[in-house]
Amino acid sequence: MPSLLFEIGCEELPASACAEAEAQLRSDLAKLGEGSVLVGPRRLVLLVDDLPEREPDEWVKGPPEQLREKAAEGFAKKQGVGVDDLEVRDGFLGVLVPGRPLLDALPERLNEIVRGLAFSKSMRWDDSGLRFARPVRWLCAKLDDRTVEGFGGSSYGHRFTHGEVLIPSAREYLEALRAADVEPDQGSRETSIREGLEKLGLAEPNPKVLAEVVHLAEWPTVLEGAFAERFLSLPRRVVETAMESHQRYFPLEGNRFAFVANGGDPETVVAGNEGVLEGRLEDASFTFERDVAKGIERLAEEATRITFVAGAGSYGDKVARLEALVEALGGGDASREAARLAKADQAAELVREFPDLEGHIGAEYARLAGFPEAVCAAIDEQYLPDAAGGPLPETETGRVLAAADKVDSLAVAFALGQRPTGSRDPYGLRRAAIGLCRLALEGNLELEVAALSARAHQLLVDQGAELKEDASDVAEFVEERLEGMLDTPVEFVRAARASGVTEVGAIARLAEALAAAADTEEFEQAYIAYDRANRLAGKSDGAAAELDPKLATDEAELALIDAVAGASPKIAAALEAREYDDALAAAAELRAPVDRFFDEVLVMADDAQVRANRLRLLLDVRDAVGALGDLAQIPR
Repeated sequence: MPSLLFEIGCEELPASACAEAEAQLRSDLAKLGEGSVLVGPRRLVLLVDDLPEREPDEWVKGPPEQLREKAAEGFAKKQGVGVDDLEVRDGFLGVLVPGRPLLDALPERLNEIVRGLAFSKSMRWDDSGLRFARPVRWLCAKLDDRTVEGFGGSSYGHRFTHGEVLIPSAREYLEALRAADVEPDQGSRETSIREGLEKLGLAEPNPKVLAEVVHLAEWPTVLEGAFAERFLSLPRRVVETAMESHQRYFPLEGNRFAFVANGGDPETVVAGNEGVLEGRLEDASFTFERDVAKGIERLAEEATRITFVAGAGSYGDKVARLEALVEALGGGDASREAARLAKADQAAELVREFPDLEGHIGAEYARLAGFPEAVCAAIDEQYLPDAAGGPLPETETGRVLAAADKVDSLAVAFALGQRPTGSRDPYGLRRAAIGLCRLALEGNLELEVAALSARAHQLLVDQGAELKEDASDVAEFVEERLEGMLDTPVEFVRAARASGVTEVGAIARLAEALAAAADTEEFEQAYIAYDRANRLAGKSDGAAAELDPKLATDEAELALIDAVAGASPKIAAALEAREYDDALAAAAELRAPVDRFFDEVLVMADDAQVRANRLRLLLDVRDAVGALGDLAQIPR
């Protein structure tokens, strides 16, 4: 069976475009067969093994068989066959169209792949109408040793050392390119880079930088450089950020650094990169000293004049909300002081040049000003966790400030009508919500998100923000993240979210407790009591606003009233104490009086007042057990 090579050659692609192309080409590969997807700065490649000689035959469905006389002839003519060639399948006329020979079908299919690739940023450079991340310069397609019609049979080697490279066959592609100083396989390039870094003493390189440099060089060589020792007086994070964020270098010990080159004379390349980094560090040192000269108090004052979000005021307004929120979260003096200074570095020149330093450099400026370490640490940790699996703040003050910051950002976005839609989330609100859940679950922080977001919204109103909506959906948005984070069936999480429990961590633990008890007798008793009451009263109109015991005359009815009066406070108290097994046991006590009630009492009595009172009683049963959650969410 033949093998296929398809290479799209282009101008140097950014690493982000390589990642986007790789994901899409893997989907294209799945439609063709088994093989490899290779991506690099100047080429995107499909290598497919053992293709079939022909496309599969295709059944083309036509009109229903009962319309044969009216429609068969026209359908047959459109398909280029006679009426007698039509077949009947499942009551429809149709025709089996033979698949085309692969060599005939490939030009169309490969062009569809090229035009089907979509990038977040693309361009047009000629009149062909093709949009791509960078201009496409060649297309090479080989089916074994045959060149596919409409495509070339050559590739191009390393930009600086080789020109056009003839590709004898699909299976000889890798050998031909490697002989021309190009490693098409991104996995091999990464291995080479890792080995080079390890020789220089770096076993665990920054994964973000590594993922990018893999796509910056087709024939990577790891080299070592050094910078002037005087720059070691800067905070280490400043030096590392200057290396990583702009230059994609790898910091080594002391004043050494590593980088990935794409050829050239090593001595010249090292000298050039050392000179570039020297300039970056000079700029960083200059701006750092200017910021330190101002001091964090002056920076904090200047930040009050910087807009946080259009419609939601300045960073001064943001800080005022943070101070109120950390107090609502139980934060002490250190948390409040950290909140006051949290956004000071938004006015720092160093943050304007290196945005990745926000928070961290503010903490450095606070240390230099003599603030307590608890305050400085909280400023440093305020944006954590900044990724789904990222580290949590290590300090209590940091956790409190981080939670306040995330709640405020969510409340602002929702109040301005900027909540995420579909896959779009430009403000990272899902990440913020996941962070809040992790702060509650792993950081043991008590988070009443509904109350906190309501407080943030009221503060926005008091500040005169230009709001479009309220922030009432923030709590639901945060709790929805629990469904994908807990190792608990989703129906139990949804049940717990509808309970009387409102603290995020407590909702999670209640969901886990319900799931753990699902097969117990107590859960079954509580579930049946809830289900029987809810099935009738939850779907009936006309229940009284509140129960009137004077209208109850039947012994079973009176017994149920007494049972609800006894069980309801026990359930509430157990939930308050987070003794979920005790709450479940109290709820289970209602099963027997509920069964007796249904056996002995006619709920839908002729007397409207009695009927309404009995429906109210059943709703009280449902609500008492429902404090544990909406058990109807759990299939039985």
